[in-house]
Amino acid sequence: MKNPEIEHLLREDRWKVAQGKVAESPFILRFRDPITSITNTAGYSQLLTILWPYVDEGSGALPSPEALAALDLFEDRLCGALEHDGHAMITAVLTFDGARQWVVYTEDIEACGQRITEMPQNADPYPIEMHARDDPEWNYLRREVLHVVSGAAPSA
Repeated sequence: MKNPEIEHLLREDRWKVAQGKVAESPFILRFRDPITSITNTAGYSQLLTILWPYVDEGSGALPSPEALAALDLFEDRLCGALEHDGHAMITAVLTFDGARQWVVYTEDIEACGQRITEMPQNADPYPIEMHARDDPEWNYLRREVLHVVSGAAPSA
C-alpha cells in the first residue's frame, strides 16, 4: 500500500448509496465511505473512468436484470484486478442514463489498463470505454460526481 488513508478505506470497504434524478433521469450513486474525508491522495493522482453503456444514451433507463448481472460480474472482476494490492481504488460507481461508470484513482494508468485487459472475459469483450487524466486533488470525484449527493436521499 502506498497511502495509509487509502489502505484504510480499502480494508474497511464501506459504501453509501444515494439515489435521485438529474434532468428527470434516475441515477444510483455508490461511493466509498468516508471518501469525502480523504485529505492525502498521494499515490492516487491519476483518474481512470470506465464507462459501460448498456442501452442507448438518452433513454434514462436503469439496467435490466440481465444487464445488472453482467455489470456486477464485471465490477467483481474489476475490484479483484485493481484493488487486491492497493494498486488502484474504485471510489464511486454511478449508474445513470443507460450506462454505469466506475471512478478509479491510481498512480499508473498503463498498469490498470493491462490488469483490465488480463481480467477474465465472457464470450465477448467487455463493451467499455476508458478515459484517463491527471486529477491529483480528486476534483472529478468531488465536484462532478459527489455533488449530486447533496440533492439526493442517501441510504445505507
